[in-house]
Amino acid sequence: MDAAEDARYQPPAWTCRCEIMLAVTSNAFLGDSNKDFLADWRETFVLFALPGSRFAHKALLERNRSAIIIEHLRPPPGPFALLADLPKWLGHHLLDPTRPLLFLDRAFEVGEVTEEERAGRASPRGVRAELDEGGRLRLLRLGGMIATSPVLPPFLRILARQQVAEAAALDLLRTAYPDSGT
Repeated sequence: MDAAEDARYQPPAWTCRCEIMLAVTSNAFLGDSNKDFLADWRETFVLFALPGSRFAHKALLERNRSAIIIEHLRPPPGPFALLADLPKWLGHHLLDPTRPLLFLDRAFEVGEVTEEERAGRASPRGVRAELDEGGRLRLLRLGGMIATSPVLPPFLRILARQQVAEAAALDLLRTAYPDSGT
């Protein structure tokens, strides 16, 4: 898209006008539910293309050049290994403590991203997580003060390297970053 086309661009009515650091896995596209949403996403986001996913991430890149696609040839050791890599991919987006970080490893609705952004902005020191019945992390929202902490990347690398169970890792994360309610 050139500058003139960009100025004329009218996002679809359902487009989220969020200011959130977004990272999703290819599992977010189960059932093709979010392809158009992320193709029209107006900010940089990270897509972790997991092995065996049949998602056509090259088509996404053609429509959305701000997407950062990280293709994994082997299954990652867990979500914290993926999250530990985010600072090098999101770069300057991690400098804004008002922007929460949202990680999704499951299909989601457009409105859910908006709600998570609002909740993350209201609680910059908050942590919200969702585990599935198998104990796997499917959603993690970190308030901007946590997401931009210089201590977070090494903390996540330690969790990944030690292969800490995801529920225990969340407990450690909440202990390291208690939500003071402000």
